[in-house]
Amino acid sequence: MPVHTSLSKPERDRLILSHLPQVRLVASQVHSKCPRQVEIEDLVSTGVIGLIQAIDRYDPSRGLLLKTLADYRIRGAMLDYLRQLDPLPRSVRRFVKQREEAELRLTHHFGRKPEESELAQELGLSITRMRKLECVARAGHVRSLEEADARRLVA
Repeated sequence: MPVHTSLSKPERDRLILSHLPQVRLVASQVHSKCPRQVEIEDLVSTGVIGLIQAIDRYDPSRGLLLKTLADYRIRGAMLDYLRQLDPLPRSVRRFVKQREEAELRLTHHFGRKPEESELAQELGLSITRMRKLECVARAGHVRSLEEADARRLVA
């Protein structure tokens, strides 16, 4: 339910236009951490929707700046959009990150690539569970045809 029912359309439009640079800034920050295939304009479009939601729900009596609420809504809308694109659940993404970090730690500690059993122990997983998670992670890593062609040309 919009709080700003008293805003006229021109006032609402002015607020939206005045906060568009904020959308672009957040989009560029988020885009810098995204895979190449994610288009910044898609993030901007999604961010504008988040901005509009923030303006429609903003209640100045709560003591929060519109910029703060807008930043939260814009970033949240973009992250939701990226999650929809991601074929892997967050738990598997978390595993991939933890596995990479554990492998780096153990490589540094041993001075060599860790054995599978050492890596599983470091992660607190059975080898079978770790293999299943790795399989799911690999299955979710889908490459574009262009990327696959480029890899063949380089090899």
